Parts: sequence; C-alpha cells; structure tokens
Amino acid sequence: MGLGNNFGRGEFLPIYSSMEFLQDIKDSVETAVSIKLFASQKESSYAHIFHSTFESITISQCRDMDNFNPARLSKDPYPEDDRPRGEKDLASVLYHRRAIRKYGHTEPIWIAFKKGRYILLDGAHRIVATYLENKRTIPAYIVNEN
Repeated sequence: MGLGNNFGRGEFLPIYSSMEFLQDIKDSVETAVSIKLFASQKESSYAHIFHSTFESITISQCRDMDNFNPARLSKDPYPEDDRPRGEKDLASVLYHRRAIRKYGHTEPIWIAFKKGRYILLDGAHRIVATYLENKRTIPAYIVNEN
C-alpha cells in the first residue's frame, strides 16, 4: 500500500496542511539519503511514496528506535546545554504539545523499517511532545524495505 492510499483517510487534515506534509516528506527523504538508507533522493522519494504505510506506534517503540535519543523522553528533554537547534527545539516541542492538547494528536512522524529495525527519519520533537502529553502512541508513516 502506498502513501496515496493512507493519507487520504483524513485523520490529520485539521492540523496537517499540505505544505507541512510536503516539508515533512522532504525532510524525511533527505534524512534517509544522508544516513545512507537510500542511494539517491529519487530512490528515497519513490520508497516514501509507494512503499510506506500509515500506522500508530507506541512511545516504547520510539525508545529503541535508531536515530533517536531516548534520553529525550524525560521531563527535561532539552536541557540548556543540549539543544542542537537552540531555542527552536523548545518552540517545536511546544507547538506539537499544543496541537496534541487541541486535537488529541500531532502530525505523523516518518520512520524507516529496515532489517528488522525502526529508524527515525523525521519527528523527534513530535515524539517528545507526545511523551510529555502522556500519550502512549503516535501516528507514523513507515517507509518499508522494498
């Protein structure tokens, strides 16, 4: 099942604009290439569009995910001396926490499933926000091995 069959279900449309979706998929495609899951952006884009599924995953699964720091799942996920993006880390988490309070969820994260392992491609702040709002699951697009 490709992406086109999943996104149209409408669960996230109230908070997930077309532009946000396009930016998230672009970021995910680029990350997948930069960490060498795919050889090119073309190959990565193809997999994202035609080999992704939409699922709900648990925060527990996120703890064990490659390319995610499980220490972020704490009451102080971005201490002052550990903010890779500076104040943007805090602002992004706050943005997603507000969406969760208003809609019950935030935008889906993007992960890859390769050789039996989950690898985060886009959405660390969404995972942290979901954890801080005491939610047990988070929506995810999973890019599967071909």
